[in-house]
Parts: sequence; C-alpha cells; structure tokens
Amino acid sequence: MALAWERVRDDAAAERLWNATVRPVAREMASSAAELAERIVARLEAEGHQRPESAFIGFPASVTDVVRQLAEVIDAGADPRAVELPESVVAVGRARIQYGVPLAYVMRTFRLSQDLLWAWLFARITDRGLDAADQAVALELVTSWLFSYVDGALVRSEQIYEREREAWLRSAAAARTSALDDVLAGRERDDQRAATKLRYDVNREHIAVCIWLESPDEDIDTETELAKAVAAVETAVGSETALTHPTGPLALTAWLSRREPFDAAALGTDAILRSSKRPAAVRVAMGEPAWGLAGFRRSHLQAEQARRVAELAGSRSHAVTRYRDVALAALASADPGQATEFVLRVLGPLAADDETTYRVAMTLAAYLQENRSPARAARRLTVHPNTVTYRVNQAESILGRSVDSDAAEVTVALALLPLLPGLSRQG
Repeated sequence: MALAWERVRDDAAAERLWNATVRPVAREMASSAAELAERIVARLEAEGHQRPESAFIGFPASVTDVVRQLAEVIDAGADPRAVELPESVVAVGRARIQYGVPLAYVMRTFRLSQDLLWAWLFARITDRGLDAADQAVALELVTSWLFSYVDGALVRSEQIYEREREAWLRSAAAARTSALDDVLAGRERDDQRAATKLRYDVNREHIAVCIWLESPDEDIDTETELAKAVAAVETAVGSETALTHPTGPLALTAWLSRREPFDAAALGTDAILRSSKRPAAVRVAMGEPAWGLAGFRRSHLQAEQARRVAELAGSRSHAVTRYRDVALAALASADPGQATEFVLRVLGPLAADDETTYRVAMTLAAYLQENRSPARAARRLTVHPNTVTYRVNQAESILGRSVDSDAAEVTVALALLPLLPGLSRQG
C-alpha cells in the first residue's frame, strides 16, 4: 500500500520502519481500541470533570471510534492533518453543546488521549527489539504523526463546536430546552407560562421516562428506535399526550400525560413488557405518576434515578426499570464507596460474584420483600415454594447467621447487590 504521509513517503529508511514496525503496532491498537478508550474515559473521570449524565451517553463509544480510526490511518500511513473526525464524535459534540459542556472539556479529552496513546505506542515500539538507531527513528515518526493528528483534530473540533453551537443557539429547540431547564430547576413555577413555553399542558398527571440505547448500532436508525420506544410505552400506559426531548445521540426523555389518573395496573413493569412493542435494544426507566408542574419535575427526577440504578446494574437490570421498584437502591447508592462497603460488610460471602450465589441472594431478597412467605416469593420468582425455602436456608448458611438478627440491613444490602459491580467501579 502506498503511503501518503510525506515524512515516510519520501524517505526509504522511514518507509521501511513504518511498514515493519509502526503498522503492526497500529493493528494491535485497533484490536485494543475499546480497552484504550475505557482507560481514557477513566482518566477523565479521575480528574474530576463534571458533566451531565445524559450528555455523556455515547461518549465512550465515540472515544473508541477515534482510537480505532487513529489506528487505521496510521496503518495506512495517511496524512495526519487530513483525517476527518468520526461522525460519532460530531454527534456527541452536539449533545454537549445542548448541555453547555465547555469547549475546554473537548480539548482536554484530546490532550489526555494523546498522552495515554503516546505512552501505549512508546511501550509497544520499545518492546520490539529494534536497535537503538531504528528505535529512535520509529519513535520520532510515531510522535510526530500523533502530535500532528491531535493538532488537526483540535482545530476541527473547535470549528465543529463553534458551528454547531451557533446553529443550536438559533434553533427553536434551544428555547424549549431553556424552558425545560427552568422548569426542572424549579425556577419556573407558573403553570400557564410553563405550558406556553413547552407547548405542553402541565396541568395533567405525568409520567416521566428516560429511554436510551446502551451503545450505537450501525444496523438500526437510533432516532427511529427511540421514537418507536416512546410510542410503545405511550400505548402501554394509556397516555393521551407526550412531550419528548433529546438528551444525547443515544437517549431522550419523555413526559407522558393524561387528564385522568393513570391505571395502576398498566404501570407495572410486567404489564409494560407484555403490552408494548418496545424495540429489544432500547432501555426504559420510569418515574411515578404525579400531578401538575411539581409532578412534572418530581417524576423526572425519579426517572433519572431509575436510569442511574439500571446503568449501575448493567446486565442484571431489566429492560424496563420503574422507580418504585428500585427506590431503596436509588437512595442507598448515593455514595458508591459507602454503599459498596456496606454490601460487602453485611452480606460477606453472599455478595460473591457468581450466578449460583447471586440466585440464592435474590431468592432471599424476594422472601424478605414478601414478608417471609415462601408461597408469595415462589409466585414472584416462578419456582416451587420448597425451592424458596431451600435457597433461604442456603443463604443463611452462607451468611453464617439467621436473617432475623439484622433483617433491615440485609434487605438494604440485597437491594444494592445487583448494583455492586457498577458501584465498585464508581467507588
């Protein structure tokens, strides 16, 4: 393959080293893109950068795209200043503009990525057993290429940021977002004025929902899937009107409302899963029904907490998470470090990260929630009552004590147990 970058294209020795050393390392980088992106995101979080959770959705995937693209263009020997940013990066940038995330955060992301990736490339090249002269040339080439790429990416990011910000500020969506911010922050307390700005009647009963995709999928249209999910939940709960608001490239928030109270039976998680045509890849978190402008805010806060719990639980969460089902976990997980220590102290070996122990623990949780009734717990778990009794005995044996001695603490710890991997990462 012909190399486009003049530094290697016009120098035979540099071209030889690029083909023999740098390109194999670039291919290794491509296969490690997700891991490297995870380290970059972790470094940003460790520096204490504050950002709205919804604006962060899709960001890890966009970092992965950048690392993978960088590896591919190194492999091709492309001109580093001529590389366009992936579309996922542009999409995340738009979301950040809507949430007022400053340009400095975007710049810091690239600088920190440059630092981490250069260290990774340095380690791989120095480990290839080159003689001192070849190693020095290879490192100089990679360093020059990476710094040129980041300089070009910074220029493009700033141009995109300013262009998109100007368009956003001119858009009607900005006005509604501003009105939503005022309502949710409690600055807007006048029902009629809020309804006019939002173009949505707030003097109704509302249910707020957060709907999102965990990662982008090239085979589906994200906007279409999210819209289908909103329509499905609307139908399932019997909503009459809806207000939707994008909160990132992979997420939106919606408020569903009725003049009459919602039917309690239709709001059950099982009922929603049975009756809705929600796309399988989409996740849903729901607040509780509440009336008027105050209810609009309260249900939204609950939906956000339900989404946070669902994301902490990861693969152990349900497709639909209702706040009332996770309210205890939401309250008890506000401090991830303290919550992790509490679970490990109270449950000890019952908090082990294997499916058999987890199943025993969740049976104990259902048993306690059903007022120590094996029959009711069995119906809830769709198992035989004898199975419930057997697993409860197993749980007490693993704990080394009867649950009667500290039932309240055990109940809270079991509510937090599905969140433990996510809590441990955050703590």
